[in-house]
Amino acid sequence: MEKDWGNAIVIQPEELRKLAHQSAHLQTSRRWLGRALCFFVGSCLVSAAALVGVTQNLDALEGELKNTQTHLASSNAALKALAESHESIIAATKDAPSVGTRSWGRRFTVTKYLPRSPEYGDTNDGFTATMTKADPDARIVAVDPKLIPYGSWVWVEGLGWFRAEDCGGAIKGFRLDVLEATERGAREFGRQDRFAIVVPPWESLS
Repeated sequence: MEKDWGNAIVIQPEELRKLAHQSAHLQTSRRWLGRALCFFVGSCLVSAAALVGVTQNLDALEGELKNTQTHLASSNAALKALAESHESIIAATKDAPSVGTRSWGRRFTVTKYLPRSPEYGDTNDGFTATMTKADPDARIVAVDPKLIPYGSWVWVEGLGWFRAEDCGGAIKGFRLDVLEATERGAREFGRQDRFAIVVPPWESLS
């Protein structure tokens, strides 16, 4: 059987050795390039992970900074209110009608009541317990007469001076009930803790 050698290419042994050498060199270069590529990709992944970690840390630090600023603002507001409260108390003691050694102060639970209300029942006559007309402009406060004598001057933080001229069934102990002109004003005030200074009537110059 005859073979067709018309398309055969004759390669010299020297050329074959060169091609083999070049092929081996290319294979080695390919391996090194593959390793370098893997190292580069690994470095990129590590850098990306580190960047994500840094970003998360920055976000956490930013959140802590905002919380710190919020707490600082709240603390400053509380300190300011406390300073203003103390200044008001000092001013009240200076303006008090003959504040003496028997005058005293402490925190009270303060509410407000109206001159007339159906809830008062039979006592709904428009007069206080001392038979003073229940006029909000007269700046009257209801007290526990066992604790604060009628006729005492009572300074309430943020509200000013009032005269103890009334009492109430629920006004016992360290409770004060300030006479208010409107139901809305009484309801909006609600129940609050305020510092108060009590000046007994025997220490008043008026």
